[in-house]
Amino acid sequence: MRPTIWLILVLLTGVLSAAAQQEPARQTPIAVGVQTVEPSTDAGGVRSAADIRPSRQVGLAFRVGGYIQELLQSQGPDGQRRDVQEGDRVTRGTTLARVRDLDYVVKLNQARAQLAEVQATQEQARAQLVEAQAGQEQARAQLVEVQAAQDQARLDFERTSHLFAQQSVTRPEYEASKARFETTQARVDSARAQLVLVQATVDRARAQRRVLQARLQGAQAQVEEAGLALQDSALKAPFNAVVLKRPIEVGTLVGPASVAFVLADTAAVKVVFGAPDTMVQRLQLGHTLVISTAAVPGVEFRGPITRLAPAADPKSRVFEVEVTLPNLHSQLNIGSIGSIQVVEATTGPAFVVPLAAIVRSKGQPTGYTVFVVQEQDGKQVARLRHVKLGNTSGTTVAVLEGVTSGDRVITTGTTLIVDGTPVQIMP
Repeated sequence: MRPTIWLILVLLTGVLSAAAQQEPARQTPIAVGVQTVEPSTDAGGVRSAADIRPSRQVGLAFRVGGYIQELLQSQGPDGQRRDVQEGDRVTRGTTLARVRDLDYVVKLNQARAQLAEVQATQEQARAQLVEAQAGQEQARAQLVEVQAAQDQARLDFERTSHLFAQQSVTRPEYEASKARFETTQARVDSARAQLVLVQATVDRARAQRRVLQARLQGAQAQVEEAGLALQDSALKAPFNAVVLKRPIEVGTLVGPASVAFVLADTAAVKVVFGAPDTMVQRLQLGHTLVISTAAVPGVEFRGPITRLAPAADPKSRVFEVEVTLPNLHSQLNIGSIGSIQVVEATTGPAFVVPLAAIVRSKGQPTGYTVFVVQEQDGKQVARLRHVKLGNTSGTTVAVLEGVTSGDRVITTGTTLIVDGTPVQIMP
């Protein structure tokens, strides 16, 4: 019985294995969308849309407020004088607009008058200090003089006292010498007191000069501030530029920080485009790229990469790249769209597939795959292929290895299939 049972088990295992192998064939085909692989029309690289921006752009605002009194006048297409308009070119230092400056002129005159008054008072204080210092010198000289007289009177009195003790001089002579000595002592005390008074006068004069010096500095600061306010009532162009916006008119009331003009320096332009991580790894500062525009057909502009964003935009997931181009003849218009070509050296032909067809490889975290529709036993099945990607352009990506021209890659339904899944192509 045992060999018979063993034979039955082997037969059942074979039947179940065959049924398992035939199971995919009995699966309901998954509906998918496909697109035929096409050769890259730009075998030397990939093109990306780019924004053309000015090399510098500023919003000019008034530092002071007031009513717009005048605007820069320029000659219009009809030859008539008119206010400066958007699109006009202005040169550095040109006064573009001016607010009513009467109030600022009055404030400046008041500040100047106050400064003149403080300067006059300071001059008087200086004269008083000079006079006090002269009196101080005179008092010192007088003190020296009376001290010398006192010294002489002391010597005379000492000699007379000695002689009087020896009865060599009379008492009247002794009394006269003593009186002279006491008189000179009083004169010395008076001279010293006078010197103290004069010194106090000098100290007061110096203190007053320090106070006036502080007032003078404050008055000068007010004059400078009023002068700056008067200067700031006129808005001047900081560089040669073209007027992009002018939201003011004569009579408009503007406040401090109100933007009156938006100017752009178009002598050079920045061409900015977004590069995915697969492309930005091959770009370096200083590399030359080729730019073309629909406005100037048949002309290619070349310029170096001047900026590479260190981080990708959190929304678009691309890195911003900037190329600087000269634009002396204004061929490149601000705000227009350009086409920028990133040259890529490849070892073979490149083909273009939709981005929707790209699937992350499960076995290789950094690899990519696509599903290609193939005929098998009269049916259509999905076959997995590993691919090497090139640069992206819009909604397509260049594939350097893994597909060939004419392959039908699956673009919709990739999440529902695996290698060998039966598929049905949607019309």
